[in-house]
Amino acid sequence: MTSLSLRAVPLTDREELASLVEANLPALEPGLSLLDRRFPAGEVPVDLLALDPRRRLVLCLIGSGSNPAMLLQALEAYGWCRENGPMLGRLFPDARIDTALPARIYLLAPRFTDRVRRTARSLGPLSPVLVESRCLEVNGARGVCFEPVEGKIVASDPAEEPEDAARARVQQLVSHLERLSFREAFR
Repeated sequence: MTSLSLRAVPLTDREELASLVEANLPALEPGLSLLDRRFPAGEVPVDLLALDPRRRLVLCLIGSGSNPAMLLQALEAYGWCRENGPMLGRLFPDARIDTALPARIYLLAPRFTDRVRRTARSLGPLSPVLVESRCLEVNGARGVCFEPVEGKIVASDPAEEPEDAARARVQQLVSHLERLSFREAFR
């Protein structure tokens, strides 16, 4: 009989969690392939930029899960990717990114607060998938366990997505962010 040693390992280092997620990307969602790490989507560094089997961009942002600013960063990165789809196609020509499909967003953290969960749910069709990511050590080797807590992991059919509603909501949010940014410049 083989002995199995299993223990949870608390992770506070974001880079270590990003490395574990990268190494186990297909466990997060089958068929995901990494395009880039720490990709600068405007002013937001996307920890892992991936592509799903349908050639759709997947943005993975890693954080503590206790700060709702994580959601704002995800929306900023999403908006930037929507506005710069053709450029992304030129940056990754071998990937054959389908820029007609909107990017999908994963937020990964060891735990998410109720505040972050509630705020994410209120985003409707733009809501990212919240995935609690726990580091486990099995017989001395580290791995990661993914537990979705909000949102859908399975890519939906683009025909089912309310594309116009989602686009209008993103434009509204980006406009609001621009106004806030403008106001902050004059404080």
